[in-house]
Amino acid sequence: VLDFLSYVGGLPGFSHLRLLFVGLGRLLQRTGLLSLVLPVADLLLLTPLRLLGFLAPPPRESAAEAAARFTAEFEELHGETHPRFFRGSCSEALSRARREAKFCLVYLHSAAHPAAASTCDELIANALFAAFVDENFVFWVADDATADGRAVRQALRPRELPTLVVLAQAEGAGRGRGAQALAQVAGVRLRDVDGTVAALSETLQTWAPLLEEAREELTARAVDRAIIQEQASEYERALAEDQAREEAEVAAAAAAEEAERAAAEAAEAAE
Repeated sequence: VLDFLSYVGGLPGFSHLRLLFVGLGRLLQRTGLLSLVLPVADLLLLTPLRLLGFLAPPPRESAAEAAARFTAEFEELHGETHPRFFRGSCSEALSRARREAKFCLVYLHSAAHPAAASTCDELIANALFAAFVDENFVFWVADDATADGRAVRQALRPRELPTLVVLAQAEGAGRGRGAQALAQVAGVRLRDVDGTVAALSETLQTWAPLLEEAREELTARAVDRAIIQEQASEYERALAEDQAREEAEVAAAAAAEEAERAAAEAAEAAE
């Protein structure tokens, strides 16, 4: 196989064909058609080869790997300015938000949607939006190209795409395992960066009691940890003092015994 690939790579005009295919691939990716073409190509070309045993099944992509891939693709197309994409699953992003007393902001993304590219260019890659999101949320991308992203989209059932959804723990920020949608910003509203930031700010104000409750809980846990740590430190200090006292008593007894022995030897020598 390697010899064949080397032979093909050395054919006249192959480099031009390679550039043509790379350019076509980038065009399909930017227009959103790539997500439609790849599944069809996989179904028609690769799936039969896998069934016949000529190709191994594709490895399952982890949530962290999917986030890293999305980040790389996003930065290639739209630049490096964007909120910090959480690298993990949606449940892990919710857990991180709980630990930081924040809400989780989910971006429902489908590369096949006509507005996906413009939303990424005009909103997600906007410096004002990125700074605001990083300060106030844990940002997670529900990409339609991943199983986790499709599952979250199905659970949230957005009215339209692209959509931003503010999520919190079902029983209040900081508690509970489920999640509840507090607000959505979708469709044409996402074209207005200032309006989107204002809508998200209003959501933060509306649900501020949940965040305050979460902060109080975090503070209480921090106090509990500090008390436990102080108690442990006091125990270690007391233990060290007891050990030092015992060692001093042993040393004193040994010194007294040595002095008594020396006195006895001196008395014997005097006789």
